[in-house]
Amino acid sequence: MKDKGTYRIVIDQSTSGSKLLLVLKGKIVKRYDKKHRQIFPQVGWVEHDPTEIMENIYSLFEEMLADNRLAPNEIKSISITNQRETIVAWDKKTGEPVYNAIVWQCNRSREICETLIKDGFEKQINDKTGLRIDPYFSGTKIKWLYNEIPEIKEKSQQKRLAVGTIDSWIVWNLTKGQVFATEPSNACRTLLYNISTNCWDEELMTLFGINRTDLPEIKNSSETFGFYENIPIRGIMADSQAALFGQNCTKTGDVKVTMGTGCSIMMQLEQDNHFRDSRILTTVARRDNKQNYYALEGIIRSCGDSINWLNENITHFENRESVCNQVLENKSEEEVYFIPALQGLGSPYWDNEVPGGFIGVRRTTTKYDLLCSILESIVFQVKAVLNVMEEVSGIAIAKVKVDGGVTKNLKLMEEMATLLNKCIFVNDIEELSAMGALIISGETKETIDWYYQVVNPSTENQEIIQKYEKWEKLVNCFLNIDI
Repeated sequence: MKDKGTYRIVIDQSTSGSKLLLVLKGKIVKRYDKKHRQIFPQVGWVEHDPTEIMENIYSLFEEMLADNRLAPNEIKSISITNQRETIVAWDKKTGEPVYNAIVWQCNRSREICETLIKDGFEKQINDKTGLRIDPYFSGTKIKWLYNEIPEIKEKSQQKRLAVGTIDSWIVWNLTKGQVFATEPSNACRTLLYNISTNCWDEELMTLFGINRTDLPEIKNSSETFGFYENIPIRGIMADSQAALFGQNCTKTGDVKVTMGTGCSIMMQLEQDNHFRDSRILTTVARRDNKQNYYALEGIIRSCGDSINWLNENITHFENRESVCNQVLENKSEEEVYFIPALQGLGSPYWDNEVPGGFIGVRRTTTKYDLLCSILESIVFQVKAVLNVMEEVSGIAIAKVKVDGGVTKNLKLMEEMATLLNKCIFVNDIEELSAMGALIISGETKETIDWYYQVVNPSTENQEIIQKYEKWEKLVNCFLNIDI
């Protein structure tokens, strides 16, 4: 029997697609998925079609209602978690996108970043935002739009332009243009939001040439953002911060690693906002009840995406998930290393020019050896980030909570535990970002049970530690290659 008005919905809009989760009493009842196209207009450019994203969300909503014989009045709330930094520009009058969404992976604003760094703005931006000047973040993508797309500047002058992260685009559409808003965990990824004053920063907007009227209102993460089909939209968080909350990482020093298309490694800082280091980011974890909570973060650009790239562009594996486990269980004698710079390298290296590549390939090397080296590169990158995170924070990390699709590979988690020499807590719930957004909404009073599989370091298999040391030297060599 249906419990009238007690169902919740979470929209999880990610890099690869959109998910809609139906939740009852703190448990995910059903999950619905639709992928969207990945558009690559030029080398290093990545786009999504924002109209396609909304069509998928509407389609999933209708499918969910029909499949479960539910009416909108039986849904108590809609929460949203989303891919960060990806930017959408649209016409406030027509509601139509002016350009495709520019994805967080896109490097088209690299020259803008280089100019800003050359002109000496890096410290100012880092002090105000906790971020570094990099194409990864939204501000330089927006500046590129203003510079290169005449229609953008024209609509801005007419006060018809709306520019925002994906959450604001979803809210605008669900509320039929009634609400143009975002929240701090998304706003803080734009290079325009001051994480100390909690608002769009006038100096930064001037620096990037962006008009305040083009940007959304900033609400608290737990506020109501309007209504869709009379269902309140409440609880919005960027996906990585939502996973930190969903993993119950609420105390200083708590660490989670979200391993999806990319990888985000976060350490909870609570109210501490003083850390600044060029290798690692300081970001808003959430804002609730007029109080900011902060986190240190390391960004890895290519995690699961490296596996996708190999499978789609180089070779093909019939049962990819099974093969990913097998290659680690039955390693060959080949010693191949992968430099995962498919879109440059993120933390702690921050180099958009470095080329990727395989090292150690021989006539006997197989596609399985290449896959194995990609999987190992994922845990090597996590190790590199956590080393810096411990150094900057002065906190010795005792355990690491992990989530995301890549964590299904238990053998890889065993190798990561050994490499890090830390206990790995693998959450049984894959959709931690969605649960975090649901919890912050305040709309679930039920207890959410966190079930973890604990993976302990091995004292026998030390090969992965030796391989990391070689990989680290190879990365440093690649950083000095000029192609």
